[in-house]
Amino acid sequence: MEQAWQDYVAQQEIVVAMRFSYFGSSGWKSDFSKDMALLFEPARLALRLVLAQSLPLRSLAAQTDQNFHLMILCSEAMPIWAHDSLAEICAKLLPTGKYSIVPRKVGVAHAHLGRFLRHRYGQGRVIQTILDDDDAFSNDLIAQIRVELAALPAPTDADDLRFVSFARGYGLDMSGKDSEDYALYHHRYPFINLGLTMVSDAGGKNLFSIRHRKTPLQSVHTVVRNLPMFVRSVHEVNDSRVEVTERWKPVADWRNAPDIVARFPFLPRL
Repeated sequence: MEQAWQDYVAQQEIVVAMRFSYFGSSGWKSDFSKDMALLFEPARLALRLVLAQSLPLRSLAAQTDQNFHLMILCSEAMPIWAHDSLAEICAKLLPTGKYSIVPRKVGVAHAHLGRFLRHRYGQGRVIQTILDDDDAFSNDLIAQIRVELAALPAPTDADDLRFVSFARGYGLDMSGKDSEDYALYHHRYPFINLGLTMVSDAGGKNLFSIRHRKTPLQSVHTVVRNLPMFVRSVHEVNDSRVEVTERWKPVADWRNAPDIVARFPFLPRL
């Protein structure tokens, strides 16, 4: 069983779930998420597209392990120009077949993700992680997911979940600043959505349906606390409640920091 589990972890395509201005129940808590007019305001959408191109999509294009599939959940009601722009930037940065843009009606995000997983993978287990449209992965995150999962014991049945939480990352503060004034901070929180990976049955729970701070603790899990593995951004149109706090420690001269240059090569170009 252990060898079969290790082979599965080594070979299975990893689903990267992203929400791009999806209007519905998705766990977001901002005012934008509750008001369609605010969510689809042209200036806001234009900024979200710039962020998506600059951070998550570039970080996926830079992955050392390219065995992943990006699922982007967005709204059918989103303006056509924004749909077209999203498709253009995805096509610019990722190969055809590496991503799916999934426009859906108002509903529940976890139900849409569940249908996508069942349609793409049928029966059996899936590996899934979350990347929001304004955040980024280190270029080795997909590869490190496999390393950490392989070290966990094999699941015993379809309801036996596995979790990996990469607890360390960076916080990028872009709010009200020119690009040369962006500030980068060390960021450490276990079990936030960013940096969380889950193995489940395709027809069972998914990362949009669980309590991400509680459910992993009820299952076999590991928390990785060594290298920073992600970038979480702070700006004027955040969909989640995030702000720089005293727990965030500044990174001096971050554009030239060795870890940033080596593992987040897209960041110094912002």
